Amino acid sequence: MASITGRLNSKPSAPSSPESIAKSEAEAVRLGSTRGAGRQVTSLAETILRPFVDLEPCERGPLYARGLEHYWTAFVDAGRPRFVLQRVLPRPFRDLFLSEIGRVEYVVEDPREVPEALRSSRWSTLCEALDDWSKLTIDQQCRLVLVLQALCFYSLISTRIKDICESELIDDADRAELAYRGASARYMLGLRDRVADYHNADLSELKWIAMKAPRVQPVALNAALEVLVHKAKVGAPVEELNEWQARAEQILEAVASKSGDFMRALLLSRYHRAAAFVPQRRGDRAEAVRMMDLAEHYALAMVPKSESQELIYLENLHPVFESRTKEALWLGDLNLALDRARRVIDLDPYDSKAWLELGQVRLRRNEYELAAEAYALAASLGPPGSAIGRHMAGLCFRELGQTLVAAFFFKDAIEIDPLAISPHDEIQRLPDLPVLTVLKEWSLRSFEA
Repeated sequence: MASITGRLNSKPSAPSSPESIAKSEAEAVRLGSTRGAGRQVTSLAETILRPFVDLEPCERGPLYARGLEHYWTAFVDAGRPRFVLQRVLPRPFRDLFLSEIGRVEYVVEDPREVPEALRSSRWSTLCEALDDWSKLTIDQQCRLVLVLQALCFYSLISTRIKDICESELIDDADRAELAYRGASARYMLGLRDRVADYHNADLSELKWIAMKAPRVQPVALNAALEVLVHKAKVGAPVEELNEWQARAEQILEAVASKSGDFMRALLLSRYHRAAAFVPQRRGDRAEAVRMMDLAEHYALAMVPKSESQELIYLENLHPVFESRTKEALWLGDLNLALDRARRVIDLDPYDSKAWLELGQVRLRRNEYELAAEAYALAASLGPPGSAIGRHMAGLCFRELGQTLVAAFFFKDAIEIDPLAISPHDEIQRLPDLPVLTVLKEWSLRSFEA
């Protein structure tokens, strides 16, 4: 058998060859066998989020799921540039998805805990690389960690990346990258829900990287922006936001001066989107809009020259227009908010979170029927919209006077997330119709169980 390091440096095979098609059919049989003899039908969520099961590609899916193919390609082919998207998924995302589609055997803290009989060839390669961690070059370790991060294996990253001393951070860009990924993983491990509720976050590692890593290194900017955004979302004093914006701006100037046109535009877009939190906190509407105009300007100025860069370009536009939607809501312009929410859907139509946010805008506009449609579609696309999409659709149908349809969605929300309190409460508030009595009794029993 060829060594793992040898295989990592080999070129990936073309995905459309007859051999790869036959392999895909074999993988389908393997996956089908885990769910019952002869059963190969998969849910919509599993179809569009397939890479989170076993790293095999999806033909269509949200940008972050399609990105896993590019993370994988950069991992096995060291001749390619490293691939990094901005979106970092919440720690429970993969486990929640796998539980929803009934593949609990894939819910693990370490890829090597998946039974060998269920591993795809890619998953096996990932496991062998982890076994050979100490034999990998620092560059290969960085590429492996990026795959693990995209798959939400934050605990494993945290244990793999130990203390990196200040001299290594300063002298070795790859070790600085590892230090940043380790710090980010530990940050994500503590994040249970919204960042705004994450007041007890330990930012010490990220601050250390932002202050000690050479300013020409992108990790210094990444760390500084992460600290700035966190502080803005938890309501830190404006003086602290000003301090971290200034630090990020100084680092940006150094990093951008060493970057090509594509990366420079990306960095400028990211900086201005993060920096817009500062005038927003001050209530300075004009300056917040100016900052976001610049974030959008630089995002649109990016000129991709490869498939990977095209995905990075689209994935940056997604949070730009997502933030601009929130900006329009903050300004009270519901027409502008709707236009921007639709643009996010155009960019990333398979992302359930985008449909949740469109539903929110529709709801603010009192367009209950259209909001219900957006929420129902979010629910069908899988996490993070599965339970909340069903619950919000139920609320909309209740407002429309469609009580029984609302009851159906509340029931489905509970079956997705039995611990959710709101749908239980809404079921109890439904009219005392004979047909709903059994539903109310079931809700009480399931909540008390």
